Amino acid sequence: MSDTVVLSTSPIHFRWRDHQVEVPALQVNAGCTLGVMGPSGSGKSTLLRWLLGDAPNYVKVLGKIYVAGERVDELAIAERSMGIVFQDILLFPHLSVIDNLLFALPRAQRKLPRQDQVEHVLAELEQVQLAKYAQALPTALSGGQRARVGLLRALLNEPRVLLLDEPFAALDQSLRERIRDWAFQRCHERGIATVMVSHQSDDFATATDNQVAVMQWPESQL
Repeated sequence: MSDTVVLSTSPIHFRWRDHQVEVPALQVNAGCTLGVMGPSGSGKSTLLRWLLGDAPNYVKVLGKIYVAGERVDELAIAERSMGIVFQDILLFPHLSVIDNLLFALPRAQRKLPRQDQVEHVLAELEQVQLAKYAQALPTALSGGQRARVGLLRALLNEPRVLLLDEPFAALDQSLRERIRDWAFQRCHERGIATVMVSHQSDDFATATDNQVAVMQWPESQL
């Protein structure tokens, strides 16, 4: 496990109209995953949206966010070096798989000749056994294939922090385990700090080598 801290926060205070939640300070090292466990509707997704810079206006959030030591909670979404993947994988339905992925490349890579961009994306698709679907539309993909494309699109943007909002929940158990383990391993290899929320304890049951730490979402207070 890396000792390099990528994502850290101060203690976080969430206040809704009728309740509040106090979350302790968070810290996620390079290549490691923080799993946040709790029941549906308890506020876990609000944590991810706040980290991303898209907190809903019906909740007040107090706290500070740091990425690689730089405070980012006052920065725009595009300046935070974060990516997010939701349970409903949001791919552009009218674009092919490869065009969905090309759209996600960081600005520096989009300045390269298109052929260089295409070759880079095809190499990534080859690593996840999806190169033959490069020209397919998202509607032609299975649930597991869509999940891999959605995750790959987030990774291609080269974020320092990846936020996962139960992106495997709609998959059957065996497929969920394979895609989840693949995602964790990819983030570990690339030194990405990952925060994943879930209400299913088995999402973190196979964690090994101290790469995944799990915290329980705090109980709400009136």
